[in-house]
Amino acid sequence: MRLMITGRHVAVTAALREYVETRMERLDRYGLKLGTLQILLSLEKFHHVAEVVGVVQGRRLQAKTSTEEMYASIDEVVDKLGAQLRKLKERKVNHKFGDQPRVRASARQPPRSESHDVQVVRPTLEVLTIEEAVEALNASKLGVLMFVNALSGTVQVLQRLPNGNVSLIDPASDRARTAHGRA
Repeated sequence: MRLMITGRHVAVTAALREYVETRMERLDRYGLKLGTLQILLSLEKFHHVAEVVGVVQGRRLQAKTSTEEMYASIDEVVDKLGAQLRKLKERKVNHKFGDQPRVRASARQPPRSESHDVQVVRPTLEVLTIEEAVEALNASKLGVLMFVNALSGTVQVLQRLPNGNVSLIDPASDRARTAHGRA
């Protein structure tokens, strides 16, 4: 976070600058990437005014307050800015599914295998008829074959059962057919 501190009718002393910097460090706890914040400290008659303007993640943040003391004005403007940042962060949180941030479906990564016993396999799906799929399953050492049905265009699974029969799993229509020897 970069701070640009400006004084209008106020001398920005080293102590005042340090106080502003330490108070603004509290905003880092929200975990948002803060760019440049412009801080304007001014004196209008007997009112000490503190104003902050900045952009965070494409949104403009602005806070302004006026009190009888400059340090109190700085405290209040930091609190107002903190409330805006908290609100911005809350919008990013998906409350339906816990505290996980919202992620677009296209940006999701495939799930990783947490357990060492599970091996993730992503086969290339061939377009086959059911008869061709049964022949491919018989030729394969594996007990499962996933393919795209040439007639319906849906993804289907052939599974060899322990008794030697072949089971056709059609998840698109929630049907499971068992074929005895042939499909």
